[in-house]
Amino acid sequence: MIEGPILSLAVGFLVHQGFFSFLPAFFVLMLGDFLPDSFYYYLGYKGNQKNFLEKYGSKFKLISGNIATIKKLWYDHSRKTMFFSKLASGLAPALLVSAGLVRMPYRSFIFLALIVTSIQYSVLMIIGYYLGQTYEMASKYIESAGILIAAGIIILIIAYIAVQKYAKKQIEQMEIEENLQK
Repeated sequence: MIEGPILSLAVGFLVHQGFFSFLPAFFVLMLGDFLPDSFYYYLGYKGNQKNFLEKYGSKFKLISGNIATIKKLWYDHSRKTMFFSKLASGLAPALLVSAGLVRMPYRSFIFLALIVTSIQYSVLMIIGYYLGQTYEMASKYIESAGILIAAGIIILIIAYIAVQKYAKKQIEQMEIEENLQK
């Protein structure tokens, strides 16, 4: 499944090409990020810490031995923790589950998640948008280069045919002269 940063770059590119409008595309991307974040939070919140760690501790090794530290991070440094949690691609699910496990208030969690996600997707969509603009500018040069290459190939083919006909004519002329001398 393609998601997150790659998709938002592609969507920004497609916005520039006129396939999407910026705001609706942005809100769809936000929703696509909001739902999994809420699911991960809910998974941690509804799971009993002890049972969760016994059952999934091997999958979430980062969390299992560090519950006290993680609780302190989510409560004392929630903005920084959310920022790094959302940007840590491979660790994001485990860190978002940990917010639920330590019972961070959902409103705070979702508020911070939406702020970080909106900044992240805005920046990535704008980069994608400008990549679309750059592509559009470069495509004109690429098209011109393609025309020049095609013209060069056509000229080479015409030159080859002309040289071939000339050589054939010269060979025929030489054969006629040889036959006359005999």
